[in-house]
Amino acid sequence: MKGRSGFTLIEAVLTMTVLALGLTGVMTLYHRTVARYDEVEKWLIAEELARAKVEQIVFDKKFRGYDYIVSANYPASEDLSLSGFAGMTRAINIAEVDGIDLTTSRFGSGYKKVTIDVSVLGGPTVNLVTLVTQWGGP
Repeated sequence: MKGRSGFTLIEAVLTMTVLALGLTGVMTLYHRTVARYDEVEKWLIAEELARAKVEQIVFDKKFRGYDYIVSANYPASEDLSLSGFAGMTRAINIAEVDGIDLTTSRFGSGYKKVTIDVSVLGGPTVNLVTLVTQWGGP
């Protein structure tokens, strides 16, 4: 029948199927993006919590002295959930190390290796390492 306009039932069903498949793909992509955003946000918070502790230790070295930077003055492990960061923990390790390889333990070397790990329950772990020396600036 020439001159009639409109869609047949088959064309309408086919169009709806193509649109549904396309919408499913877009929604899957959106879901993955949102899930990835949550992971990145947790990683950024964990990194900032690790950096804050490094800054505190560097501040302590500058104003309290090199000898103050010992494990006894910092908790080995902190539950950051109590501070409003649900599911996060921070571990601090301070070790006096050899000035040549920075791994071998050596008392009185003048070099302290500070390792800070912030872990997120079901997520990433951020690891920051810094060196505090007996000499020079902070």
